[in-house]
Amino acid sequence: MKKLLLLLLLLPSFVIAQENESFMFKAKVKHGSILIGGTLSGFAYKTSDNLFTANGAQEDGRLIQVNLQSKNGYFIMNDFAVGLNLNLFHENTKVTSDPEQEPFKETYFMAGPFVRYYLDNGVFGEAGASVGKHNFSDGFQSNLLEGSVGVGYAFFFNEKFSIEPLLSFRYFRQKKNDQIYSTFGPMVGVGFQAYLLRKRAHVIKIGL
Repeated sequence: MKKLLLLLLLLPSFVIAQENESFMFKAKVKHGSILIGGTLSGFAYKTSDNLFTANGAQEDGRLIQVNLQSKNGYFIMNDFAVGLNLNLFHENTKVTSDPEQEPFKETYFMAGPFVRYYLDNGVFGEAGASVGKHNFSDGFQSNLLEGSVGVGYAFFFNEKFSIEPLLSFRYFRQKKNDQIYSTFGPMVGVGFQAYLLRKRAHVIKIGL
């Protein structure tokens, strides 16, 4: 009985000590966690058009489109991640009513680094830059450049997954020889991210 009473008396002190230890290493995402997210979408349509064709002639075709976007990173320290953004888009248009006409293809690919820092309340800041190419099957090619800075919020609905609205300012430039097309302005989006090893990294950090 005496041992039981002593244990009950010491339990609050043990809990407080655990809380203090956790507070010393307080972070939203621990060092060693892995950030994974992205989207893959695609469709294949049969098309029928006499609106945009010459003389209103009927034109039947097939349209295939694929888009891959990914954001993957590693937390090199508490709440601070570095990673890689990837964006791949491909479109193939074929006029099936004219077998002699070659398919028209469009492809662009962009890749580049990003950094992200989290506050304890879930708010994070992010900055990134990407470069790439835009190619058409008719031989047209251009160079792409993109940069962005933004602020978002990570809503963790469990230990490893979050929904993340993000407000960012984006600069985009497309260049061929001396000709340039550019845009700049705000962009709003919502992402879905997975945080692998988040719990294990937390346990390891507390033990140090």
